Amino acid sequence: MNKKVLIVEDIHSIGLAISDLLRENFTVFSASCYDEALEILTEKKIELLITDIKMPGKSGLDLIQYTRKYFPDTQYALITAYNINDYIHFAREYSVWNIIPKYSSLDLDYIHVMVKKLLFNDIFGIDKYFPDITIQEASDKIFEGPTNKTLLYRTIKSDKERVHYCERIGKAMVEKGAPKIIHQIIEELTSNAMIRAPRDSQGNSKYQYELPSRDLIISLENITLSLGDYFDIGYGIYNDTFLVTTRDNFGALKKEEILLRLDRHTKIDPETNLPFGVNDSHGRGLFICREVSDQIIFNIHRNRKTEVISLVDNKENNVFKSLSIFELE
Repeated sequence: MNKKVLIVEDIHSIGLAISDLLRENFTVFSASCYDEALEILTEKKIELLITDIKMPGKSGLDLIQYTRKYFPDTQYALITAYNINDYIHFAREYSVWNIIPKYSSLDLDYIHVMVKKLLFNDIFGIDKYFPDITIQEASDKIFEGPTNKTLLYRTIKSDKERVHYCERIGKAMVEKGAPKIIHQIIEELTSNAMIRAPRDSQGNSKYQYELPSRDLIISLENITLSLGDYFDIGYGIYNDTFLVTTRDNFGALKKEEILLRLDRHTKIDPETNLPFGVNDSHGRGLFICREVSDQIIFNIHRNRKTEVISLVDNKENNVFKSLSIFELE
């Protein structure tokens, strides 16, 4: 039996486009406002709710709160034409892991992928977004630059290797037309995979000191990873989009931590007029990565695996960034 999805959108053309896309694989119900949505939630066993935020009458935020209380088995996601950063605090408070922006042309394929990932728990792989991409291991003998519709994976075993290949990969991608900020994306994602991800059997960090009472992290220097701590960096191009991804074998990144760090860097302290997280020892790089990527996607299998995917469009930088966090227990 097809899983049931409810689309709540007051602009008929957008709601119809999303519904038509999903109807091939799911049983889709549509509503244009809060009250209509409640009727459907009450009468049907909805597995996934996708709602616009601003609608006539009560908002999508009101609908999320009601759904959490009375339909706890229903998953949910938001769509909006407004700045998603304005809703990060709400997302953190009410465990909203996916918010999709409405661009001038809504990315329907991205919505389709999100729905499949949420309902079928098959979350890993950049090929979900680019089905015809070729994925292969990079050569150990020579450095291979990125080529179109190909993603190359390289295993990193030490900080020396990480620094070397970050520079080579970033330079090669800039030569292909990527913005120079891609260097910072590569640096941040690989640092997280090498330093923050590895944990021992008690869950303690292996390559950094943590002082939770001061929210402080201090990384070790000249790191050589143990065999089980190696991680992969993937890089490539798909038409006008540059792709950077990392994979580690720990799944230590927590979805709650992601939202905490984003919240602290999007919420302004009224006394200083600066973000609350401006002096945090960590989290700033994650925030910057999301701001300069067109999309950044977090796929986490808790205590097993983390995959982070950054997509950077060479043609146009989307002003409003999606929130895309998927986690398996």
